[in-house]
Amino acid sequence: MGVLSNYVLSAMSDGALPHMREPVESVFNEVVENKGLPTRQDFRDLRNRVDMLEYNAREVTKLLHEVRGLVSRTREAATAAEAALK
Repeated sequence: MGVLSNYVLSAMSDGALPHMREPVESVFNEVVENKGLPTRQDFRDLRNRVDMLEYNAREVTKLLHEVRGLVSRTREAATAAEAALK
């Protein structure tokens, strides 16, 4: 009896599956559109922005190190000039 009931149930589920797939897909698409869930393009845009911010942060860090070096050399030159004036 179990084999026969499994056969009937599997036939019914196979027949119902295409009818259930469309509503589920439409509900999913509606949720994505209405709730504003991120798409792949949104993730790509976000990744690109983060990459650009990381690049800018590296450039700013590099420039700060250069400025520190210039300030250090300027301080040394000012100290040497002050010592020479005494």
